[in-house]
Amino acid sequence: MYIRLDVFAGLLNVRPGKLLHAARTNGVLDGMTLPARRQVRGAALMFDQAEATAFAEKWHAREPEAGPAASGAPLMTLNAVAREADIPPLVLWQAANRGKRLRGVALPVAAREGGQLLFEPAAVAKFVTEYRLLQHKK
Repeated sequence: MYIRLDVFAGLLNVRPGKLLHAARTNGVLDGMTLPARRQVRGAALMFDQAEATAFAEKWHAREPEAGPAASGAPLMTLNAVAREADIPPLVLWQAANRGKRLRGVALPVAAREGGQLLFEPAAVAKFVTEYRLLQHKK
């Protein structure tokens, strides 16, 4: 029996787009090989249910990857990042919430605290530098 890609993504608590990209490129999601899959009805991907369930158990049992070490500096608010990068706050907020890039530059990872998005200053500095370099090239 097979399950749909979106159902499998729900089991793993990942975005279906991330799972689809992993399945279509190298068949590996965060270092773990995906279970057997097949394509049906055009572009729909289906995964073997037994293998997908076993994969989900291994996925949730794995050690979480260590995030970037905090520098100890106070985190920056979304508005401060928007001012520094000269980007409208709404555009920055939408990109951060959807996990999108801004003109090809990946946003720093945001932490949610009290309903606010906060960013690591070192990551913001790197993002702003890359974003401005891209602006100067155009």
